[in-house]
Amino acid sequence: MFLASQRFFITNYTKSGDFNIAYQLIGEGPIDILYIPGWVSNIDMMWTEPRLAAFLTRLSLFSRLIIFDKRGTGLSDRSDEYSTMKERMDDINAVMYATKSEKAFLFSHSEGGSVSLLFSLNYPQRTLGVIGFGIFAKRRYSEDYPWAPTDEEREVSNKLIEDNWAHGNLNELRSLVPSLAHDNGFMDWLASYLRSGASPKAALILHKQCTQIDVTEILGSIKVPTLLLFRKDEIEILVEEGRYLAERIPNSKLVEFRGKDHLFWTGDTYPILAEIEEFVTGIRPNKSEFQSAKQKSSKTGIDIVTIMSENFLYNLKVEEFAKLCGRSLSAFKRDFENTFNTTPSRWIKSKRLEHAKTLLIESDLNINQICYDCGYINSSHFIKSFKEKYNLPPHKYRSDNTRT
Repeated sequence: MFLASQRFFITNYTKSGDFNIAYQLIGEGPIDILYIPGWVSNIDMMWTEPRLAAFLTRLSLFSRLIIFDKRGTGLSDRSDEYSTMKERMDDINAVMYATKSEKAFLFSHSEGGSVSLLFSLNYPQRTLGVIGFGIFAKRRYSEDYPWAPTDEEREVSNKLIEDNWAHGNLNELRSLVPSLAHDNGFMDWLASYLRSGASPKAALILHKQCTQIDVTEILGSIKVPTLLLFRKDEIEILVEEGRYLAERIPNSKLVEFRGKDHLFWTGDTYPILAEIEEFVTGIRPNKSEFQSAKQKSSKTGIDIVTIMSENFLYNLKVEEFAKLCGRSLSAFKRDFENTFNTTPSRWIKSKRLEHAKTLLIESDLNINQICYDCGYINSSHFIKSFKEKYNLPPHKYRSDNTRT
């Protein structure tokens, strides 16, 4: 497997109205690709999953890749209100201005497809083309669009989010990625990624907002080149929805792949990446050269100090940190102890508690917020661990050290 998570990139912020929008810039290619994610995202956490990191890294080999978290998700400012499509387009413009991107291909996934299509219609001078993987025109059933969920089905989904989001009920996620449904490590990461992308309340707001999306009326007016990528046997967004789009968008191309996964970076990714690279550059990569690039990248040395220092706050298992550092579990533990003179678990715990101590003194965050920001998922465990290290519970430590 191609481990591209050796690379980590600086997260910057730009203003879109009153909102801070988080973004990253990867690569130095001659053409810009702006990735517009689906429901929720977290641009830092993207690099902790080797398959996703590999996919994004491959894009950056022939482009300047721009990624961001839309308002209400990930590292961007959260909101308790629905964001309008105009506000979503304002966010895209803000990120493009911040990165000095005059024109870009918009690579969108799932829910991100609708705003990409709308942006291309309103800002054709800034849109080189739209690339949509598993996107849709609307998310509400009608006789002329029978593939979207009914209102009753959406209510069931809303209830699942309310009841299970904070617990990451994996059974509800496995249908998104059947090829890895039995990989508990990956499913744990996916649940953590979604939780890091939105709180339960924010996830529910975004899910309900998705029901209001409908771009069916504008499809015939889109003029930019549009590449539609769908897996034939996916059950989340059906291939029929891709055919619907292709029939109505004048300058579009539909490519159907084998597979069931809704996530573009899992399963067989070569044909997907090949279509994207050809669409953007006009040149299709040779599969043997593609595999060679993977093998070459997998041999790149990974700085364990940098990786651990930048990622110890994430709620990952030791096995996941080992993958992130491109090592087997035994090699990771050996190299870690040689580097830090302690075990990974003890080092991570100590670093998180040191960070918590800093936040208690320098921030206004409450104890629960500090707990979650420091990678803990249980406040009682956090308070007990803090008291063991500093001989005081967090609230007492704060009061004793912030007196004027």
